[in-house]
Amino acid sequence: MTLLEQAEPRNSYQYVAEANILLNELGVFKSTTGTWAFTDMKTASSCYIHHSRVPVAVAAYTAIDPIFAAGRIPNYALVDLIIKIPCMDAAECTALAIICGAEPPLFPSAAQRGEIFGDTAWKIVNDYGLESCFTHVRPYGDEGRHYTMRPQGFDYDHDEPIPELLEAMRKAYRSMRPVQQIMVLTLLHLYSGERDKTFLIGGCPTKISAIKALKTLRQDGEALKIWAHLVSHYAGW
Repeated sequence: MTLLEQAEPRNSYQYVAEANILLNELGVFKSTTGTWAFTDMKTASSCYIHHSRVPVAVAAYTAIDPIFAAGRIPNYALVDLIIKIPCMDAAECTALAIICGAEPPLFPSAAQRGEIFGDTAWKIVNDYGLESCFTHVRPYGDEGRHYTMRPQGFDYDHDEPIPELLEAMRKAYRSMRPVQQIMVLTLLHLYSGERDKTFLIGGCPTKISAIKALKTLRQDGEALKIWAHLVSHYAGW
């Protein structure tokens, strides 16, 4: 049973309250003008940050001061953030969504969370033109349409790579805008749950800092909100 499955009997309002406590413990709050600010620099600079709270801390500090964020949590890559998502509990996912301007995630059941996650994953692929990196496959799981999605470049029935499709995927990725690359890396590492050693290799620019990625998403319309909506509803893959 995952942390989120354990959390389901409680309601989202409780998690919003817990998320606000968490954010206060990180030394941040949302001002009356709607912007994020430090409650006090001493707390933000020296508080203990549990490993599963690091994504929240990076997002919060980046929203206020990216230079401070880089010094407080140095050398933290987008991939580091994404592979930590499965370790986060409901309050932490809620805090991440709030920081990114997304609606607090819903936790009514594993089935409904999977439906939201799968629909959002496919919406990102379609809206951001990521079809060159992800393909529709025969469902291999239930509780979510993400089980009909896998990265390009493999014959999944025989578990064999297709070199020409892998190269086409890499070429397409290298030509993408930064926000597209961020979405690809997010989906790919939520799918794999570990650092990619198969798909985007051979010179693909994947070493994107989490701070740079969050800044890029925030500057690109609704990108940060939909990204946060996706990761905060992670339902296994």
